[in-house]
Amino acid sequence: MTEPREEARLRFSEDRHVFVQLAQEIAQRIRVLSIDARLDCTVTHRAKDVGSFVKKAVIRGLTDPWNEIYDKAGVRIVVRHSGDLATAETLIRENFQVLWSSLDESPKEDDEDRLRYPRIHFQIKLYQPTNPDPTQPHKGYDCEVQLRTAASDLWASMSHKLLYKPSSGLPKDVRRSLYGLLALVEVYDREVQRAMDIIGESSDHFLNTVIDQCERIYYTFCTNAYNSELTRESVAVVLSTMNVDQQARYPEMLEEFAKRERYRLSEIYDRYGSTSEAYKNGLFVLLGQPESIAIFERLTGHSMLLEHAWQARLPEGLLEELQRVA
Repeated sequence: MTEPREEARLRFSEDRHVFVQLAQEIAQRIRVLSIDARLDCTVTHRAKDVGSFVKKAVIRGLTDPWNEIYDKAGVRIVVRHSGDLATAETLIRENFQVLWSSLDESPKEDDEDRLRYPRIHFQIKLYQPTNPDPTQPHKGYDCEVQLRTAASDLWASMSHKLLYKPSSGLPKDVRRSLYGLLALVEVYDREVQRAMDIIGESSDHFLNTVIDQCERIYYTFCTNAYNSELTRESVAVVLSTMNVDQQARYPEMLEEFAKRERYRLSEIYDRYGSTSEAYKNGLFVLLGQPESIAIFERLTGHSMLLEHAWQARLPEGLLEELQRVA
C-alpha cells in the first residue's frame, strides 16, 4: 500500500493544474467584486508547488496531507489599511461559500502587553449549481484566502522566510527584534486609518471618491500609470454636468455602466489603449487615463452637456478622440 504522504504527493502532482485554475478564478472574481464594493486592494494568487506541499507535510508530521493541507490553492487580498478589513470580509462572506474562518485581527482584552501578527484567513469554495459541470473540476475544491493590510503583508512576507522556517536558526534576540517590528505595523495601520478619517472629512473627498472608482474600473482593463492632475481636472468637468443628487449616486452609476458596457470598453482599450500603436504615437491620450471611464459614461446619453462643460476648461481635441471611438 502506498504511504499516505507519497500518495498525496502523487495526487497533487497530477491535480495541481486544477488548483491553479481555482486560484485564478477566485482571484479574478474578487478583483471584479472589489469594484462594486469600492475596495482598494491588491489580489494575488498561487497554487502551492509540489515541493512546498511535501515539505509542509514532512515538517508538520502530517498523517493525511491531502486533507490536512488547506492552502493547496491560495489567494491573498491586501488592503490599504485596517479600516478596509471589514469591507473585504463582507465581500468574501457574501459571494463565496465559507467553510471556516480564522479571524485574529485585534488583540484580546488580556493581550495588551503582547505583539502578534494579525491573521485573517478564510477557507472558501465557489458556489456550485445542483448539477456540477464535470469539465470544471476545480469548482469542487476549496481555497485559502488570506486578508492583510499593506503593513502586515510586508511584515508577514519577511517573517515567513526568517521566523517560520526551521532552517533559519535565528538567535532569540534577533527573533525578538523582528517580532518587535509588529509594533510599527500596529502604529502604521492606526495612523493610516486616522489619516483616512481626516481625508473623509475634507472638501474634495467626493472628487477623490469618484477618481478612486474610475481608477478601480480602469485597472481591470489597463495597467499603465497616468497623469493625476489631468485626471482631477477631467473628473471635475464630468461632475459639473450633474446635479447634486446625480453626483451623490455617480460612483454607483459608474459601476453599473462598467458592468453593462464591459465588453465594448474592453474592445476600445485593447484596440486604442496604452498598449496600442496609436496611443504610442500620441493619439487617444485620455485612453491612458482612468477618467476615460467617466467620460465614456457621459458620452452615452449626456454628450452635449459634457461637450459644453469641456470646451470651457480643457482641449477639445482630447474629448473628440474619445467621441470617435465611443
